[in-house]
Amino acid sequence: MARFLFSKFNPKSIVVTAVVFLLVLITGLFFIARNDNAFMLENNAEPKKVPMPTEINANFLTQIKECFIPITAVYGYTLRISSGFRTVAEQDQLYNQGRTVNGHIVTEAQGGKSIHNFGFAVDIVDRWKEYDIDWEKIGRMAEYCGLEHGDEGDISHFEIRDGLTTARFAAGRRPLVRILPCAIMNERAQVNQSLTLKDLQNCGAPKF
Repeated sequence: MARFLFSKFNPKSIVVTAVVFLLVLITGLFFIARNDNAFMLENNAEPKKVPMPTEINANFLTQIKECFIPITAVYGYTLRISSGFRTVAEQDQLYNQGRTVNGHIVTEAQGGKSIHNFGFAVDIVDRWKEYDIDWEKIGRMAEYCGLEHGDEGDISHFEIRDGLTTARFAAGRRPLVRILPCAIMNERAQVNQSLTLKDLQNCGAPKF
């Protein structure tokens, strides 16, 4: 019986299998090392210089103007953008407020360190209620539109970041392109019509 089992093994096939295994192992180690080097370069090396944006990102603005603000209007809000794209110089000027010039501190981000500088953030306010609104409810509407809501200290802030740091933005990385949850949103916007509750129901949107 033992002799029968031993006869099933072909020495040549064992050698070939071993060689193939070693090649696969070496190839795998090579790719791991290359990815590790890329990660180290991305996180430790100086970011490559790319031109700074000069305006708010068009896809992001579409989510704001054709999804987020129209949905909030259905629920009785009259939101407007109080601050959108900022240049690096404008961000520095805002950062200096309350520090080197008179005023109150309104931001912790210096120029080039705010997502506003890359066109993927807005601050909003209600035209009549100002900041006395249900921010938790507004946040759920924003999330439905693919937006991210600022934390408690920056509650009027909405952005799309996808986990990217401002250093990665500066290096040219950008969030994924968003698609409107429902085609009727764009159709209403194109003819300057208001979105309705029935539209949202037809879209399968949740009750906010």
